[in-house]
Amino acid sequence: MSDSAAAWDVEQTGDVLVFEFGADMDISAFGEEAWATYTDMLEREAVDAVVTVVETEDPFDAATFDVWDRSGDRAVEAGVERWAVVGDRLKRMSTRSKLDTPGLEVEGFDDRGEALRWARGD
Repeated sequence: MSDSAAAWDVEQTGDVLVFEFGADMDISAFGEEAWATYTDMLEREAVDAVVTVVETEDPFDAATFDVWDRSGDRAVEAGVERWAVVGDRLKRMSTRSKLDTPGLEVEGFDDRGEALRWARGD
């Protein structure tokens, strides 16, 4: 987890990783702290799905899009089958497009609870 707890957080609920990126998150943390935590958890834990709640206000840059692209590839390598993106319409669309990886089903949602239910297959 980030040194600034309000910026981003991660939890595992069952076989689902839930990442929450707050409005005040520094975009560079996607490729640094958050990426390191993500890859570590995929190596250590049984994960079938990921839910990402994106509340960041700053626009994504090329480096951020590269991290989303690598995240999709890494997810499939680890056996992740579903990835839910929660956020405003633009963030959902841009993130979903970068997670477009063969073998990974990606859906966008307005609601965290609905996304979690879908990720679990409920």
